[in-house]
Amino acid sequence: MPVEVKSISGEVLLTLEKDALEGADFYKQSLPGANFQEANLAHARFYNANLKGANFSGARLYRADLQIADLTGANLKRADLTYAHLLGTNFCDADLTEANVKWAMFKGTKYNRNTKFPKGFNVNDHEMELVTETVGAAG
Repeated sequence: MPVEVKSISGEVLLTLEKDALEGADFYKQSLPGANFQEANLAHARFYNANLKGANFSGARLYRADLQIADLTGANLKRADLTYAHLLGTNFCDADLTEANVKWAMFKGTKYNRNTKFPKGFNVNDHEMELVTETVGAAG
């Protein structure tokens, strides 16, 4: 089953075979809503990429570089993030339920109260940054 990278409007921008994605380079790419479900993205590079709302459920992201990527609202359920580079990544509203995050580097990663982490994950052990919504003063 191929992976379709779609625009926000739903237009298919790119179609890739899941097996051809290992080590792929998506440096600074804008891929909001992309569907990488169950894809093998080991060693892939998503440095500074826009991945808002992307679906990585069940994806293999072993040693992937997701530094400073925007994964706001992304689905990472059951994703394998073992040894992934996540420094400065935005995980606000993301779902990492049942993800394997063993040895992943989270330093400086942003999250909010809606971010879902794997059972037993402690944000205080990873030097992560809690982002809180600011409410403007009524006037």
